[in-house]
Amino acid sequence: MAPPATASKILPKSNFHNDFEHPDHVIPPRDYAGFENLVVVCCHAIFHPDASSSNFPIYSPHDEENWHLADFQKSNPDTGKPGEQETFLAHTLAGIDVLIGEWSPDVPKRTLLVMSGGPTKRSLTPLSEARSYYHAALAQELAQGNHGGGRAHQLFSRGRILLEEQATDSFQNLLFSILLFRRTTGRYPRQIRVITHAFKARRFLDLHARAIRWPSERILVQGIDPVMSGAEREQTIKGEEKHGITPWLDDPLGTGDVLASKRRNRGWDEQVAEQLVEGLEDSVKELIRGTVPERLPWQLAAVEDGVAQ
Repeated sequence: MAPPATASKILPKSNFHNDFEHPDHVIPPRDYAGFENLVVVCCHAIFHPDASSSNFPIYSPHDEENWHLADFQKSNPDTGKPGEQETFLAHTLAGIDVLIGEWSPDVPKRTLLVMSGGPTKRSLTPLSEARSYYHAALAQELAQGNHGGGRAHQLFSRGRILLEEQATDSFQNLLFSILLFRRTTGRYPRQIRVITHAFKARRFLDLHARAIRWPSERILVQGIDPVMSGAEREQTIKGEEKHGITPWLDDPLGTGDVLASKRRNRGWDEQVAEQLVEGLEDSVKELIRGTVPERLPWQLAAVEDGVAQ
């Protein structure tokens, strides 16, 4: 009797490679029917390690050296202030946590997460703030042992995480994210949650939302502030009043000399505005050009939903 064949002789060696690409026809198209809620993570800095590099997993998003930070965002050993990259990562993970709440097959998928922020540091990197925040989320997943990119990668691959890569200020964070939701789903969001610093809540709720006539009942702010001492908190609030409130009171759409100049310094190209509203309502086009029309489509949706104006 012949000896039994070994496993290597029974089955041929596989030639499968991990980089195999499925034909388009076997990949189901993304279906955004039923999506009605928008979560916006406002980005403020850039996590710069190359996510395509083989050594990417060694770069921690908790390490200040892996971020392009403004001076006021950096740590201060004299006062014990940590770098604000911890806060930015907290914003990112808070947004993902909202989607994780819909992870169960029994829970309807209704929420899209938009990370919003353009390439504001072109002299250092062409990378956008939004894409870098997604990379920071990937780095966090890798650090926790999820070698495939974890839930952040799965959510992004399924189209649940979108990147808005044009915004250069908080007003644009809100408006451009709304427009991206509309272009993606075919409708405007019913409810918006903005994840940003807590001390910026007034800016979004009382100024930006009001400037675009977004119904006040349909927007929330989830605020996560940096670690601050009492003196730093007082200084931060004063700074927000001077630089984050007053300019927008005088110029709600940010088209005046001061705020428009800040946008240009951060890389804003006004020609991009027309691309953002291509195919959208004429009233939205008026808004993006700097004029607030009498009625905007999200106000009409609010009336249809029975929401008071």
